[in-house]
This record gives sequence, structure tokens and C-alpha cells, in this order.
Amino acid sequence: MSDIKKELWNKKNPYIAKISTNKLLSGFSSKKEIRHYEIDLGESGLNFEVGDTVGIFPLNNSRLVNELINRLKVEPSYVPCGYEETIFTILQKKMEILTPTKRLIEYIEQNINNKSLSRVLKNENRKDLDDFKWGMDVLDFMNLNQNFQFQPDVFLDLLKPLQHRAYSISSSLNVHKNHVHLTVSSVRWASDKRTYNGVCSTFLADNSFSNSKVGIFFIPNKLFRLPENSNKDIIMVGPGTGIAPFRAFLQERKYQNARGKNWLFFGDQTRQYDFIYENELCELKQLGILNRLDLAFSRDNVNKNYVQHEMYLARKELFNWIDKGAYFYICGDANNMAKDVDSMLHKIIQEELKTSYDKAKDYIKNLKREKRYLKDVY
Repeated sequence: MSDIKKELWNKKNPYIAKISTNKLLSGFSSKKEIRHYEIDLGESGLNFEVGDTVGIFPLNNSRLVNELINRLKVEPSYVPCGYEETIFTILQKKMEILTPTKRLIEYIEQNINNKSLSRVLKNENRKDLDDFKWGMDVLDFMNLNQNFQFQPDVFLDLLKPLQHRAYSISSSLNVHKNHVHLTVSSVRWASDKRTYNGVCSTFLADNSFSNSKVGIFFIPNKLFRLPENSNKDIIMVGPGTGIAPFRAFLQERKYQNARGKNWLFFGDQTRQYDFIYENELCELKQLGILNRLDLAFSRDNVNKNYVQHEMYLARKELFNWIDKGAYFYICGDANNMAKDVDSMLHKIIQEELKTSYDKAKDYIKNLKREKRYLKDVY
């Protein structure tokens, strides 16, 4: 395939790839639904590096689409004014219907009598608004007053276009030729009246059987790369699906015959049901590719144990690796886990250097300048 052809596959023109594998990783009694996907790149000529992400173009849940159409009081075949496609096609393929836009919320507030919503918007406090709309989708806001009738064309103008979702790649192209692997947690929740689905995670989970197709493109992440010198040691902190890029890192390090040591901190709720890729990790440890594996399962003990606690227990060796040139990586939740891991790293540096917090901050700033402290957080 020519280089010209390769360049055609991008966000505006995604490659339609075949999903060849959809496998449940989490155990039967897990509170999570984590799945492993393998996507066949066919004759696309697409390639990527470990650390990159893949953009996936989902379709909206057809049940939610039909509920919105019923709320609009039109037929699925209805073509709105100014559009050439049916309302069903537009809502399924073109519009974001899970997360309401601020202009939709403001429009609803202006046309119904809801004192709680009016108070939140009047206060202009983002946290208050986030708390109000937590767990609510577009339909929930429309139903704050079920007597208010939306004009379909006006309603569509209040939505935003449906965007791709980005996922960390969990495989090495050198090991799994012409394929890309993903590790995705299916997002589902429920209220007293309704059930909800994450847009892309459940699109993959519920619709990617029998070699189904999906639009993809690759997103380079040059700020999350393995060391150019494969003799360098690496420390990886990736609980839950945060393990994804580190699975790729370990595959690549094995392929490279890298002499640098590899240390992984992994955790989740329970060892029995949430230790994803357990067999792979244990095999890599037996082969000496994964030199150290520290585990934290928060629901297995009375006192919840997280990856940052395991870091502290191993603080002397952790500091020794870093001080001798190891690279430190974090992947996962930006709001909680990554902050907690960062705080613990500062604490460890401060204690091991027997210095002030400001000096520890300077030490870590230097790690970042040397590109030895890298994050892939979301």
C-alpha cells in the first residue's frame, strides 16, 4: 500500500476495520465489565507505536435514539427541516445524545419551571451544575418537564456533534502484526427509572461480534514513549484499564530484548475477579521480563489498599531505581489515582532524600524536564 494511501486514514476519513476479538477479562462476580478487543488492520497500511492511542467512532445506542424520537413525537423516518437524513440516522450517527450541552440545559431552563435548575444556573457555579446533572443524559433533561414540546430542528441545533473516543493501545505492532488491541471498561449505570450506557464502551461491548466493523484512526502520543535506550529501567503504575499501554510496553521490551528492568504496579478491586491479564503477567515474570510486580486489591482487605500504598511499602527500592535513571510512568484516572500516585511519589522522594517538600518538588520537576516522569491520564 502506498504512503499516499496510508495518509488518507485519519479523523476525517477513518479506516473501517474488523473487530476480530471481543473477550470478557473481568470475572463473573466483578463489579466491572472489562473487555479485551482485537482489531484487524487489514490492508490499511496503518501503523502505530506503543504509547499511542486509537480513536474509535461509535454509534449511539439505538434504544436511547428511539426514546428521544418518541419524546420528540415524530417517526424514525422523519426528515427534519434543513437536513437530508432521517431523525434516526442523525441521532444515531451524528449527534452526542448522552451528555447534554450547556446551551441545551439553558434552553430547557428558559422554557420550563424548574426552581432547582434555575438556581444552579443563576449561581454560575460549575460544581453545582455538575452535581445537578450527575448521571443525567439528554433525555433526562428533556423530561424535567414532560409537557414541554421540542421542535426537532431546534432540538438538533442544541446538541453537539458525536465525537470519537480515544483509548490507549494495549499491544505492540511488532508482536501482534497488523492488529491493535484495546482494554476497555464498559460503562453502565442505572437509576430508579432507567438504565444508561457509555457511548463507545458499550457500543464495542454490545455490537462487536461476528466480525463487525468500526471506524478507527491512530493518535500519536510522543509524550508517552519508552526510553530510546532500552537499557534504561522503567516503573509503570497502571491500575484497572490503566494497564493497557504497559501491556504494550512489556510486549515491546520483550521484542527488543531490552536489558532494562521492568517494574509494574497494578491493582483493582479483587484479585479473584479483577486481576486482568494475570496469566500473561505471571508468564512475563517467570521469563524475567517483568522483574517486579506489585499488586493492590482494594476490596480484599478491611483496609483498602491502592497502588500508591504499595509504592510506599517499596519506597527505598523505588527511589533507588529512579535515582539511578529509571523512567516513571502513570496511566489511568486523572482526577483521583494519578493525583494520589503523584502525591505519594513526592512523599517518597522527600523521605528518601531527607529533604523539604520544595526540594522534592524540584527533584520531580527535573524528572519531568528529563522526560523521565510521563503520564497518560484521562
